Amino acid sequence: MVKLAKNKSPSIKEVWRVISFITMRELWFARNKYIYEEEAFSLEIIKSKILKFTVECEVRMKASMWNNSYDLQVLKALGVKWIKVKGTRVKEVYFQLPPQNKILLCCDGASKGNPGISGYGFIGRIISGEYLVVVAGALGVSTNFFAEILTILNAGEWEVSKGYKEVWFRTDSAAAISAFQNNKVPWFAVNRWEKICASIISWCFIHSYREVNFSADNLAKKGSTLSRGERREYYSRPAFLKTMELPDHPYYRFC
Repeated sequence: MVKLAKNKSPSIKEVWRVISFITMRELWFARNKYIYEEEAFSLEIIKSKILKFTVECEVRMKASMWNNSYDLQVLKALGVKWIKVKGTRVKEVYFQLPPQNKILLCCDGASKGNPGISGYGFIGRIISGEYLVVVAGALGVSTNFFAEILTILNAGEWEVSKGYKEVWFRTDSAAAISAFQNNKVPWFAVNRWEKICASIISWCFIHSYREVNFSADNLAKKGSTLSRGERREYYSRPAFLKTMELPDHPYYRFC
């Protein structure tokens, strides 16, 4: 039951999880009464108890439903009435290139399992839209947060090695941005970040939704498939990146 509800709405997952536990409990009680108290087994009584206890648990259910016929039919059949609805909003988001004399580094990290096998990717672009570099690398075992931190460090070190002095870091990780802006980076990143800051004139972070950072996201996933420590650099768009972000082109985020 839980497996079949995996791709359903949060409320459907919750209600089937509750029903699963109630069903196991009632079957166990019925088994004990049948064996030890010689009480006759009744499937209809079991069903009525499951539905009764499910309705009683309704007040404790906090997950929201999707406003579609499937959710409504399931909840109505189970007698569950008061479940809040979460609407979907469509939001336009845009990708922007950096101003004159600045470089934009679109960064992303990925971890399969959190923690798990991790990779990173970043793309360097300038005001004309030209690609300076496309990098994918492997990190070994790491969490999502550490992968994001290491991605920014690798991107910053590449920028310093090429002599660029003004940089914009673009990432979809609000936690990583907060760590760098508030000087709360993990201990292993402190020295590397201080060296980067000492070598450049200015830097800033831009929080970006994944819908306008999908190239870096694909690179990070590519990096997670490489051997630990392996790094691949491209100086033109690689074949596996079929599309790239376009400035002033609308992308859509569903939230």
